[in-house]
Amino acid sequence: MKKTIGDFLLDRLSQIGINTIFGVPGDYNLQFLMQAEKRKDIKFVGNRNELNAAYTADGYARLNGISAILTTYGVGDLSALNGVAGAYAEYVPMVCLSGAPPLHSINQRSFLHHTTAEGNYEDVMNCYRSYTVAQARLTPQNAVGEIDRVLKVCKREKRPVYIQIPSDITFFEIDVPDDKLVCSLQMSDSLQLSNLLHGIKERLRHAERPAMLLGNAIDRFGLRELTQELIEKLNIPFATQSAAQAILDQGLLQWVGEYNGGASVRSVLDIIENSDCLIGINVKFTDSNSGYFTQNIPENMINIMPFSTIVGKKVFEDVCAVDLLKSLIKNDLSRQSNLFSSIHKNKKHSWTVEKGKALILNRFWTKMDHFIQENDVIVTDAGTSMRGVRGLALPAGITIINQPLWLSIGYSLPALFGSLMAAPKRRQILFVGDGSFQLTAQEVSAFFAHDLNPIIFLVNNKGYTIERSIMGLYSSFNDIPEWNYHKLFDALSDNKPYSYYQVRTEDELETSLEKLENDTLVPRIVEIMIDPFDIPKKVQDSADRIASFNYGKRGLKELDKKVHF
Repeated sequence: MKKTIGDFLLDRLSQIGINTIFGVPGDYNLQFLMQAEKRKDIKFVGNRNELNAAYTADGYARLNGISAILTTYGVGDLSALNGVAGAYAEYVPMVCLSGAPPLHSINQRSFLHHTTAEGNYEDVMNCYRSYTVAQARLTPQNAVGEIDRVLKVCKREKRPVYIQIPSDITFFEIDVPDDKLVCSLQMSDSLQLSNLLHGIKERLRHAERPAMLLGNAIDRFGLRELTQELIEKLNIPFATQSAAQAILDQGLLQWVGEYNGGASVRSVLDIIENSDCLIGINVKFTDSNSGYFTQNIPENMINIMPFSTIVGKKVFEDVCAVDLLKSLIKNDLSRQSNLFSSIHKNKKHSWTVEKGKALILNRFWTKMDHFIQENDVIVTDAGTSMRGVRGLALPAGITIINQPLWLSIGYSLPALFGSLMAAPKRRQILFVGDGSFQLTAQEVSAFFAHDLNPIIFLVNNKGYTIERSIMGLYSSFNDIPEWNYHKLFDALSDNKPYSYYQVRTEDELETSLEKLENDTLVPRIVEIMIDPFDIPKKVQDSADRIASFNYGKRGLKELDKKVHF
């Protein structure tokens, strides 16, 4: 069958679940966009810049399962790269499409705009090699094989891939297969799986204190339901790393809380670190999820990764996590546990509004404990917003979208746009500080352009609170310009309606929340006015660990005393 290269690529994207491509038009990708514009199964949605487009595609993939971004060569690619790198770090499958210069110019090493005029057409590709798991430059001869190869890797590895599409080839007709693209799961080596299964069963039979620890990207690899089924069948306690918050229902009897190395509460620390059969699911220890490498994990932990399992120092390659979890569930390994009685869980604090009392962050998060509902999508930026959500007692069905490892400020606002495009009927809430908001604020216009209705809590504390708490409490480098956010939303709303509330006191917060519950058909923004030096103790404790790790004994001691609210 004959088909143009552009249409074949669009067919394949549609077949793997992508119906929206985010990005920015550029002179090298316009012909491909013309082809996309004629389609009914896939559409292009423009962003304000390429970095925002990458963040948007990230948020879209969290709920849709996979996403795509389109940029133009060089300037567009490199503008998007930070967002692509974040998707790589956080295991987010994203197809990065680049409209490249015409193939004849690449072959002749022509000096073109959007290049360094040195004839080097590998420089951008080399930049992407570090943050994607597969790359290709399409030609009429390799298009079919390379498109299928790269897309399969993206689906399997749950990380970004990169495809350059020379501008002059998208309308070339080539022979393409009639079959749809099938991205089958990797199957395990039967002997490796059998040996590993036998060893785990023996460990569990003799264990007196078994436990589980859940890590990153469990949902992206399709392990959520299997993990919960295994936990409930084994009836053993489990803790979560920060990247797995609310990945399973926090109301489960077996959930004991968050494990964060030496920063964990004592009951969670005891259950995880004193386990005689600790089973991890895609566990990785980083500075930010281990209390700055203060974890004390049993050396013989069984760490089930997506395509291998590590037991102590031994690696069982070619064992797929899906196969292993299914095999464990089939076995009769249930038990009675007595480790649930002394566990620590986040609990809702009582909320009684104090009229006229200035709102502080701790009290704001107390109210959020009562505001968040089942099945909400919660998007948070790095900083106090992420820290605040981590302390909430969340109801069932919550989806949390954030970057606990990459921690790129400004990520959350475009990511919210993407997640809303993927699931517009779910109630979606953004928690973002003013410093993060100012990086990507122009994407606010997208909510109005596409009639999306998020709830945005914008914490205005006049600067970078996390950085203040680490160093430079009163230093000017942690200040940001003051914006009139209400007028900014006026400018970006295209005269469409929205609700805006500015809150300074507890009773103003209470009143605004009551009102916005009735405004479900418009975007709702609540600007929370917070003292710049309101630093909750948990935030300061974390900041002190960061400062100690990054700077050791400080050469410059701050003379001002930090006050905790």
